[in-house]
Amino acid sequence: MVMASAGVNMPGGDGNPSAAASSSSTPECRLRRRRRLAPPRAAAAGGEKRVRPTSPSSSSSEDDSVEGEEGEADAAVEGDEEGGTTVSAAGGPQPPPPPGPAQAWPMAFGWLSVAGRSREMEDAVSLRPGFCTWVDGSPMHFFGVFDGHGGSHVSTLCRDRMHEFLAEELAAEGAAFQFQQPAAAAAGEEAAAAASGTTSSAAVEQEEEEERAWRAALARTFRRVDALASLACACGRIVSPPCRCTLSGNSGIVGSTAVVAVLVRGRLVVANCGDSRAVLCRGPAGAPPVPLSVDHKPDRPDELARIEAAGGRVVYINGHRVRGILAMSRALGDRMLRPEVIAEPEITITDRTPEDQCLILASDGMWDVIPNEIACSVARQCLEDGNPAPVDDVPPAAGGEGAAAAAVAESSEPEARCSRAASLLVRLALGRTTWDNVSVVVIDLKQRE
Repeated sequence: MVMASAGVNMPGGDGNPSAAASSSSTPECRLRRRRRLAPPRAAAAGGEKRVRPTSPSSSSSEDDSVEGEEGEADAAVEGDEEGGTTVSAAGGPQPPPPPGPAQAWPMAFGWLSVAGRSREMEDAVSLRPGFCTWVDGSPMHFFGVFDGHGGSHVSTLCRDRMHEFLAEELAAEGAAFQFQQPAAAAAGEEAAAAASGTTSSAAVEQEEEEERAWRAALARTFRRVDALASLACACGRIVSPPCRCTLSGNSGIVGSTAVVAVLVRGRLVVANCGDSRAVLCRGPAGAPPVPLSVDHKPDRPDELARIEAAGGRVVYINGHRVRGILAMSRALGDRMLRPEVIAEPEITITDRTPEDQCLILASDGMWDVIPNEIACSVARQCLEDGNPAPVDDVPPAAGGEGAAAAAVAESSEPEARCSRAASLLVRLALGRTTWDNVSVVVIDLKQRE
């Protein structure tokens, strides 16, 4: 009996060798046998060269047309691969691989707010990660420190409502920004096509328009909060005309500073009104800090000129003060000190870099006794070391709403390092005999192990 080669039942297997030999030599049988022995076509997917195995029963007398068709197909595949074009099983070029994920900007934060040696707690802190989403889907994070004076109800109002107002204003600006995107769509294509590393002018214009929208939203937010602050009463009511209860006697000179940081993608948007401060720690140890805000003090040359142009005076009584009363030239509230004291914020937008270490927001209770360089050095060491040595010569933080929060954060990571950094800065300020409330927020901007 004749055995069929390669496991294929051959015609003529009935004991007649000549019949088997003649059947196996027909072109149809050879083509059918080659198709059965050939690997699946899917093996050519993924850009690999497709190789056709040779059948052991093939002869040199195969049909010329079959060899010609397969030879042309193999030659086409080989030619495409030599030319650098990836060929799929369908015969067409594969699409380019999808772009990699967008760069991730790490963020962790911790805070502490204490009354210190003051009898009243007038500071407030607002931490709102992911409070809003920009039109491109990027999350926006809100952090604010508010230092009240004359009472705590304006700073409390800022803590409870400012992020809500800002979310509304950003939504309105985002809608207007999207309306202008038909022209910006071409800019996106141009930026994608310019893979050489150069930034197109259209992309730059789009970024500038985006930043203009953020500035406008923050400016309107401060105006809205200031309008409410002028109507706020210590009893907790916000009414127009202003409340006439027994607690409203000094509401005309009650106000609050505000330093706000909004983190979106790779940018830091900081708005400041008053003498609280935002400082960026950037670069290796010993690198100078980068102030992202400038204190609004009455003796600042440009502020002094503005106050005098408005008909006001700056009197030195235990420091420079507007009308001898307020030790800052800008604040929310303080309707009795208009127009000298205004609520217009100064806004800065800073691009983040891989060298950024952390961002510190704090009230003047810390900045009055700790310079920027020392604050950045302490925060950097806490974030790098993880568990700094205890400071024995500094008294513990006294009172305040953040004292218990810091104690809880001692056992949780990764925010524990930021909380320890904020706690150490507060303890250091108290050790240097600050008499004001102290509020500190430390935002870690670096990915740490």
